[in-house]
Amino acid sequence: MYGRNCIDVKNLKYMTRLYLTQSLKAQEIVELNKDQRHYLEKVLRFQPGEYFIGFNKHDGEWEIVYEKPYYRCTKQRKLASSTQPCWLAFSPLKHDPMSFLIEKATEIGVTDFQPIITERTNSHRINIERLRKNATEASQQCERLDIPTIHEPMPLNSFLNNLPKNIHWHCCLERSDSGISEIQFPAGFIVGPEGGWSNQERTMLEKNTTSISLGKNILRAETAAIVSLSTIILLKNP
Repeated sequence: MYGRNCIDVKNLKYMTRLYLTQSLKAQEIVELNKDQRHYLEKVLRFQPGEYFIGFNKHDGEWEIVYEKPYYRCTKQRKLASSTQPCWLAFSPLKHDPMSFLIEKATEIGVTDFQPIITERTNSHRINIERLRKNATEASQQCERLDIPTIHEPMPLNSFLNNLPKNIHWHCCLERSDSGISEIQFPAGFIVGPEGGWSNQERTMLEKNTTSISLGKNILRAETAAIVSLSTIILLKNP
């Protein structure tokens, strides 16, 4: 749940990363929540002197040593750094595909997730807390320092009328003539439901965003999102 798969339990302890909301400074006592303490002390069976990695976007990454019954910040491993915004607006999916999407998009670098309700959205039940948990666990695994923001769902037309500023918005339209070279950063990507966009929605999207093509094939919604987000790596890190 919190660390990487590893046969050596001792090594697993030192590779475990936990997101901590409090400020992290040398020699300060760290307060863990009930689930975090249970994982460290009951599952991994932490012993005094062993440590895990704690992190957040404001204070970077630190070694947190177990001084029974307390945990204390000791050595900073990584400095805090700014993250360029990257948004993903998507039509909610069913349970497993949506968990997959949140996990993989977090690994790629999405900073903000915006669920949008469209005419053909086929799943209106959204557990925001579960999605936040998915994003937190993915961040702990992939060694990023920040946790993506999961915004409350909103209708597509309301979202388009209030697009976050200073973001270049790109809409994934099936079999569009637009190409990957048109993507600009900081970027936001809008992906539709499995049933596709309605004609009215396509008109609104073409008016407010730049269209990009995802190729000749029809993709599942979660696949379309991952393909569009891959441009973050391909274009920003050639």
